[in-house]
Amino acid sequence: MIILYWTILVGLARFAPDRLTAMTRRAIAFALFAVLALAQQKPRKPADVQVLETKARREESKITVDGKVRVNGEKPLRGLVLVFDFRSPERKVVTAQKTTVDEEVLENGREGSYHVEMADAARAVTYTIRAFDFHDKELRVENTGPFPIE
Repeated sequence: MIILYWTILVGLARFAPDRLTAMTRRAIAFALFAVLALAQQKPRKPADVQVLETKARREESKITVDGKVRVNGEKPLRGLVLVFDFRSPERKVVTAQKTTVDEEVLENGREGSYHVEMADAARAVTYTIRAFDFHDKELRVENTGPFPIE
């Protein structure tokens, strides 16, 4: 019985280096392929709008939201529209309400502010921000949240 096990182990040892070499080659080839695939991906476009600061407070039967945004896009934005998605503790959207930034036209690198009073959503505990231009085209936003409602 011991001789049988010994014969099997010696037989496997004879083929093990070939298998390891083949496996090593495959692993190196896969790693190179993965690195090349990642290197060829297009760089991400920068965000059109960056949320610099935002704060929401509950006051009686409304939610007051104040904040600042900066336009980073290539073209000036006319009529920047912000959409606030108020979310429940389960992270589901309870309601979405929108407002426009105070400045009518925002040039690249310029900051705009917003101050808005909205109807209170009873289950809302956090909110996220989306942005659209005047023609309802969705813009890329940096720092979308979620932000707490105080």
